[in-house]
Amino acid sequence: LSTEAFAPFGTLLSQPTCAPSLERGDITFWNSTADLSGLASSGVTGHLIVRRRELTLTRIERHLHTPEAFIATTGRSLMVVGAPGEVDPEHLCAFEISAGQAVLLRPGAWHWAPYPLSEAATFLLILRAETSEHDIEMRDVPAHRLEPLAHEGSSSHGPSP
Repeated sequence: LSTEAFAPFGTLLSQPTCAPSLERGDITFWNSTADLSGLASSGVTGHLIVRRRELTLTRIERHLHTPEAFIATTGRSLMVVGAPGEVDPEHLCAFEISAGQAVLLRPGAWHWAPYPLSEAATFLLILRAETSEHDIEMRDVPAHRLEPLAHEGSSSHGPSP
C-alpha cells in the first residue's frame, strides 16, 4: 500500500515523511495531512506522536468552534479532558485510550496532548484546517499529577495535586 498506488481511489492516511508542523520534545505533530473538505467545511487529518513524559498536567487547551477526533493507532495513553465552560482543574478526568480506540471531543472541551503509558503513542486526528491557527485557547493550570488507571475503560476524576 502506497500513497501513489492508492491515489486513484482516495487518500492513504499514514504518518507523513515530511517535516512536522510542530515539534516540541514531548510531541511531534503534522497538521493538514489529508483534505476532508468533501465532508463539509474544512476538515483535515493530522498525525500526532506523543512521547513518554512526566505525568504532570500544567497546561490545557480547547477549541471553541471545532470538534476534534483522536484516533489511537499505537500505544496506551492517558487522555485528560474537561467539560466545556471555564476550566476547573478539580473536575478534569483522565481516561486511558489504547490503540484501536477513538474519542471525538465536543467544541469547547478542555484537553491536552495525551500522556503515553508506553514509550510512545500515535494518533490520527480529525479537525478543521484552521484550528491550530484560529481556534485554540491555552491556559496554565496548577500542576496536577496524573495517576495511571487500574484497568482499561476506567477514568480517574480530578488529577492528584
